[in-house]
Amino acid sequence: MCRPHSRPATFTPAEAAKLLGVSGAAVRASVKRHGLTATGNGKARNFPRATVESLMAKAGQGCGPETVSHYIRAVRGFFRWLVKAKRVGSNALDSLTLVNTGSDVRHARRELTEGELRRLFIAARSSGRSFRGLTGEDRFFLYLVAAGTGFRANALANLTPADFDLETNSPTVTLAARFNNSRKLKVQPLPPDVAAALPSCFDSRPANTPIWGGTWASERRGAEMLRADLEAAGSPYVMDGPDGPEFADFHSLRHSYLTLGSRAGIDLRTLQELAGHSKPELTARYSHRRLYDLTGAVNKLPNLVPDDAAAPTAGQLSLLMIGTDGAAAVESGVVPGVVPGPIRLHRTAPEYTEGTVDRSSEKSSEVLEKQGAGTFRHRPALIRVSEDDGTRTRNLRIDSPVL
Repeated sequence: MCRPHSRPATFTPAEAAKLLGVSGAAVRASVKRHGLTATGNGKARNFPRATVESLMAKAGQGCGPETVSHYIRAVRGFFRWLVKAKRVGSNALDSLTLVNTGSDVRHARRELTEGELRRLFIAARSSGRSFRGLTGEDRFFLYLVAAGTGFRANALANLTPADFDLETNSPTVTLAARFNNSRKLKVQPLPPDVAAALPSCFDSRPANTPIWGGTWASERRGAEMLRADLEAAGSPYVMDGPDGPEFADFHSLRHSYLTLGSRAGIDLRTLQELAGHSKPELTARYSHRRLYDLTGAVNKLPNLVPDDAAAPTAGQLSLLMIGTDGAAAVESGVVPGVVPGPIRLHRTAPEYTEGTVDRSSEKSSEVLEKQGAGTFRHRPALIRVSEDDGTRTRNLRIDSPVL
């Protein structure tokens, strides 16, 4: 008789890694990234069963639509190169389309509010711990420049004091083309308060050495670094959004920059230039709108409820229906822009009129809508009217009034 297997209550990192089919480092990073429970340190570190089950559930979801679209872009680009290099005759992936990324967002980001940013700056500056060689003071200036420029992590990690021009009336920071996603040189203006705070950051630093160098950006540890400082500032790393959880990782500072700029009244075209995006649709994805933003916008609409004391009369209502100024029309008794007299009925041509016509009789075989001016069927009918004195005759339209 087979004895049922016991269900272990805890797993070692090696056991969890073997079960998930990944490395032990990947397990530890995933546990830390998702804030899952672990016990012990070093060789005595263990993961509860609930933690391992949560990791298995996340691994079972597979790649998200955004990741699948990245793979599609890469393989389509490779096939385009094959055609251009004449390695193949035609692109077999021309009809391969991207996946709808809006239907299943695995890692939605949120923006940080002004209050959250200020608390983050204070918590980082007063922190006594270091992260990948960055002290609390270093992280304070890093977060400040990230929220004041919208630069990505890799760009920030390669900035040097020589890239900043703070001695002019319009302080700027220059990002080299090799560190910009668009591969173009970018000169970004700095907010005055950020520029005024930066000189103390450059003291005793070599002009051409990265200010925030190290491995935090190359090894994608920015979210882990920011998460610890957010926790110290009392701000949540994950919040429930309208379409699921939203995360405040390092890239959310770029979302914060563009969202705050939009709320300050900067138009979308200018925000696109500041973000360095190729299309305004990309910029719109970074600029978030919450319920209070929509409420503030709706409150700017004019008052639509009529005043009972100013209720229009029946005559004014009839004039308002044709788009005229009611008050001016009632006083004069005439609708501005309308010739007085009886209103003629609109005569409609037959829906389809065509026939075979003899050219000698000046008739046309074209559909009336296509006939040129002066053709027989479009000539107005004429009537001969004699004057009383019998000396003159006039040709008038049948539907024209005889004066």
